[in-house]
Amino acid sequence: MKSRRKHPRTSTQQDVDLYLYDRNNDSQLTGRVTALLLDLSKQGARLEFSQVLIDGKHLFYATLDSDAIFIAIVFPPTDDDPEKITTLLARPVWFDRNMEDSAMPFKMGVQFVNQAPPSILSHFIR
Repeated sequence: MKSRRKHPRTSTQQDVDLYLYDRNNDSQLTGRVTALLLDLSKQGARLEFSQVLIDGKHLFYATLDSDAIFIAIVFPPTDDDPEKITTLLARPVWFDRNMEDSAMPFKMGVQFVNQAPPSILSHFIR
């Protein structure tokens, strides 16, 4: 079967933070939840996380009915620049629940609003 991906994915096991962001008000709508970044490309990522509701809002469904609400993915600082934290906005593409995994039962694929910067990608390609 031919791969339909536009960009290659890099596998990783990196903790990131997620929260819902309102672009109209330039504000964080919810608190944060830690997620495990499983893979990443220029255009998207695959994540696993333990809770899908944050402050009563569902990470996947809250974004579907709005052009202004996005998932914000906060990448920790890299060794190259320990002061710089990168946050990327994303739209969920798919959502799944793994009933057999009690620690990280939720999985989601996201597409970035803007492509991931080279600084983030090079950190994971090493």
